[in-house]
Amino acid sequence: MIFVSDFFLFIIVLSVLLIGHELGHFLVGKWRGVKIDEFGLGFPPRILTLFEAGGVKYSLNWIPFGGFVRFAGEDDPDIPSGLSSSSKLTRTLVLSAGPAANILLGFLAFLMAFKFAAPDVTRVLIAEVLEETPAYAAGLLAGDIVEFVDDIPIQGIGDMQEAIHAKLGETTLIVVDRDGQIVELTMIPRVEFPADQGPIGVTLSFPTAQMGWIEASKWGVDSVVTQITALFKLPGRLLSGQASPEEARLSGLKGIHDMLSWASTIDRASDRPFITLNLIGVISIGLALANLLPFPALDGGRLMFVLYEAIFRRRISPRFEGIAHAIGFAILIFLMVYINLQDFINPISLP
Repeated sequence: MIFVSDFFLFIIVLSVLLIGHELGHFLVGKWRGVKIDEFGLGFPPRILTLFEAGGVKYSLNWIPFGGFVRFAGEDDPDIPSGLSSSSKLTRTLVLSAGPAANILLGFLAFLMAFKFAAPDVTRVLIAEVLEETPAYAAGLLAGDIVEFVDDIPIQGIGDMQEAIHAKLGETTLIVVDRDGQIVELTMIPRVEFPADQGPIGVTLSFPTAQMGWIEASKWGVDSVVTQITALFKLPGRLLSGQASPEEARLSGLKGIHDMLSWASTIDRASDRPFITLNLIGVISIGLALANLLPFPALDGGRLMFVLYEAIFRRRISPRFEGIAHAIGFAILIFLMVYINLQDFINPISLP
């Protein structure tokens, strides 16, 4: 069951990020009056055409990863209202919209993580109470938040562990917040105990941080900036030896699945999707920057042709540009196959 749920999480996350990317291109293209032939969910071959509206064919396709938008005249400036015949500003906006959508989705993932799932590491939550233990006998309940152990204020799991270990074999007062009410409980932490239970027999966690939308938004923006900055600095850190090649390793589909599975496994233990949402944000920002690389067939490569046209006031031959993008696409396919094979041959190392 865990494998199935992780697999569907992988499908959903990847589809949302890829469809979001294409939707960015689509919406800005519509806004700027660029003719669009098709917007597809999934990748061809096509299952069926869902409907047609405004001259756009909306299709459902067999390969269940993301989607695509097919503009009229992507590489042919002779087609009226096509992408290639549009102004430099329109092409720049349309090509930039996909990565911009991924940055926005990354921000939303970070925002949701901090608003609804961020742990308050300054407080200690009792996640589980084991039977036939001092905590169970004293009436400690899952969901209690520990305020004091005797007269020691508890401001983190480290404080809780130190305070309990200092009272082994002695009567100890534990003060907890139970649904807004203060409850005092007495127990004697065990001197001898199973390694997986601890002196009193509880599993410790953190309550969810109570964070407003403005504060969560600031954390979201900071997370986006931090991620983008880290990715820009990565090549320099690699050259200087400050980062290992493993840190800069590209991940394919299996690598992304493994990372999401790892994150969701940790999050299930704490009953909050904090790490998963942060990882989704990291993946989305990574997709945005990868698409902005100045390589033919990528959005960044197409933007380089627009930049050349703006600087030199003349356009590179559409035939040459089309060939460059075709070669770039073939190289990207080869790289994707290689990266995905590496995910199986040499799986990524996860904590």
